[in-house]
Amino acid sequence: MKNQYTQLKNTYILICSLVLFGCSNSNQPSILGYEFDEGEKVNITVGNQASLDIITKYFEGYNNKDLVTVESLEHEDFLGFANTGQVIEGSKQHIEMSQQFLDKFPNAKWEILWSISSDINFKNKASENWVTTCLNTSFGEGENKNNFQRIFDAQIVDGKIKKAYLYQRNMSDREVE
Repeated sequence: MKNQYTQLKNTYILICSLVLFGCSNSNQPSILGYEFDEGEKVNITVGNQASLDIITKYFEGYNNKDLVTVESLEHEDFLGFANTGQVIEGSKQHIEMSQQFLDKFPNAKWEILWSISSDINFKNKASENWVTTCLNTSFGEGENKNNFQRIFDAQIVDGKIKKAYLYQRNMSDREVE
């Protein structure tokens, strides 16, 4: 199953690369999609690729139980929206919650499957850079082991995470194998 997923992902990346880079006009940013802002359609384009490194370092920090690194990659006034509906206000609160989680689940693991940086090019306000990342996350042991696939959508401002949304679904036993 993982091999099929890898082949599918590689095919998707190849197709996207051909579309984005093979057919693009170098004077115009490659359009990935759109968003509606106050009823008006605005383009989403290929974003700052350096932002992908921030996300990689962020989850490496979690995997290494290095919350100093995690905190260094968040704005002090970080705002997080969890899949449970909980709102996390401030990096300090987020780091405290993260420490409690890691204390309870020291074997927690985050595996990045893919990550995309995009810019939302608003017409009446500054553009925003967002990195959308798909992760496999696991924690717990035995019958209490949890396996989730998560989408982490993070706004990057000045090289740090300013705002993030977390979405998740339970992974099937078949996916975990």
